Amino acid sequence: MRRKLAAACDFVFLAVLAAFSNGCGNTGSLFNPAFINTFQGGVFPLTPGPPVAFILVRVLNDTGQTAEFTVTIEQLIIETDEDGNFLYDDAGNPITRAVLRTKQLFTSPNAPANDLGVLFDCSVFPVTRIGLGENLLPTDAGVFIGGEGPAGSPGFGISAGQLNPLSLEAGNFNCGDTVIFQAFQSTGVPGGVSLQSYILPHSEQPSEFQGPSTFENYEALLESQVREEEP
Repeated sequence: MRRKLAAACDFVFLAVLAAFSNGCGNTGSLFNPAFINTFQGGVFPLTPGPPVAFILVRVLNDTGQTAEFTVTIEQLIIETDEDGNFLYDDAGNPITRAVLRTKQLFTSPNAPANDLGVLFDCSVFPVTRIGLGENLLPTDAGVFIGGEGPAGSPGFGISAGQLNPLSLEAGNFNCGDTVIFQAFQSTGVPGGVSLQSYILPHSEQPSEFQGPSTFENYEALLESQVREEEP
């Protein structure tokens, strides 16, 4: 069930997050300590875990223009045979390979459409790196500014080299955390736009909320869909 769920939910969650961000879609409130729920509780969860094994990647557009973020994760998956069974070497170790998964998130200048997010499942296969740019390279364009989205002009690119990809091995994030990439107006840099990244650790979030547990409800929805598809 969990393996099928992991395959089914790659990149399927894409929504304006104003419903549970408590008004965080602007620079002033993003850095306010009240942005992070304390152990005393909050209205809605801001991170998937615990106990839900997703990573939420949010993108925040504070450029005053449209901005399309190229969000990419690297995930270590186990190879499978033609029947979908995991493959192991002679020593019994799983045969793995790293794959990149990319999602384009198009944002408008004004809240709440300037704040979007995508969920990545990390319950079966670990997410090892998270960053901007299609190939997680410093030469990639991490954000396109002033374009018209997938159907129109991409605008001009802002180098992903402003930010190093976040690494699981380096302890930059964990499964269950929320990663935020922010683009904002800045002088003295190419294109007049700078990029920053932030982590909301799941370990700093409460386990009970006044409102619905957003991510648990979403996981339950995915599991019900998988059950309906099973023969």
